[in-house]
Amino acid sequence: MICSKKVLEVSKVVLITGSSGGIGRALVDEYLIDNYYVVGVDTISSGLTSDLFLEIITDLSEFAKNENYREKLLDEIKNLLPKNFSTFVIINNAAVQILKPISGIYWKDWENTLSVNTVAPFFLVQGFMEALISSQGHVINISSIHSKLTKEYFSCYAASKAALEALTRSLALELSPKGISVNAIAPAAISTEMLKDGFRDTSYKLQELKSYHPSGSIGSPEQLANFVKSISDHKSGFLTGAVLEFNGGIGGKLHDPGS
Repeated sequence: MICSKKVLEVSKVVLITGSSGGIGRALVDEYLIDNYYVVGVDTISSGLTSDLFLEIITDLSEFAKNENYREKLLDEIKNLLPKNFSTFVIINNAAVQILKPISGIYWKDWENTLSVNTVAPFFLVQGFMEALISSQGHVINISSIHSKLTKEYFSCYAASKAALEALTRSLALELSPKGISVNAIAPAAISTEMLKDGFRDTSYKLQELKSYHPSGSIGSPEQLANFVKSISDHKSGFLTGAVLEFNGGIGGKLHDPGS
């Protein structure tokens, strides 16, 4: 479902998937502050109203799997974009995280996770190639520390994020010569409501999680959004094909009995 609205004359456009979640909403706010026209894509409404915000309620899993569904959605979005914009950014932030032991994972879990986390980002880039090329735009894929350092029950999620990073490098090889920068950011723990809900009955463990990070803290959605924005503000084109870690130093910390 796309909320119909008047097409504005603005010069900067960003498309953000997963726009209603903690990180997604922080990204939306960060770009609205800089007068971007923000296209937010999610399965639920954020409740945000702004002349610069176009909200799209859709199913990215279906978008990835169904060609007719995909083409219709892409056409509808393109018809509602501002005319003659000079900057175009895609931020693939939406993600499915299914936590199950190996014995409890079924094909539908793999299909849903890979469709949203890996395949939909590819088809969004493919679908907006013309806008990316004409603006020499940016693609920023939100990966995860789980692509390299993971835990029990994260098989589907970890594999999908590792695949997203491989996709980032592959896209960069083809798109960088066209002036498009393609990068990924791999955050560690970010203080979203989802994360905090997981520690609601064991708040001491949340403090312990903070202490695991050499920074002595976990990241906030606003900090991550600000970092993402700084990447899309970078204009040289030389930063491309990179996976940038945003993890408070925990990615370099060895945990063993002597820690």
